[in-house]
Amino acid sequence: MDTGAMISFLAVDLLLVCVPGADWAYAIAAGLRGRSVVPAVAGLVAGYAVHTALAVAGLAVLVAGSPGLLTALTVAGAGYLVWLGWGVLRSPGTPGAAAGEPA
Repeated sequence: MDTGAMISFLAVDLLLVCVPGADWAYAIAAGLRGRSVVPAVAGLVAGYAVHTALAVAGLAVLVAGSPGLLTALTVAGAGYLVWLGWGVLRSPGTPGAAAGEPA
């Protein structure tokens, strides 16, 4: 394997990890609730490690070579995002309201 390509991949992977998103919001929310952020961050890092290991193992090449598998994964991901969005719309969070505190 070309060392330059591997270093480039790791640099892009590191940049993607550092981009704030839902994962950072989850860790920040855990901290704001007064909970330990260690389990949240450990889970995020474990997810990144699994994602990177699957990419290194060649799963990306397998998915790129199979349009049907790529479509199935895309539809499953879209369905999951719709399910998450529907859950937020059904019971939106309110600022300052924590479980067990009177509103």
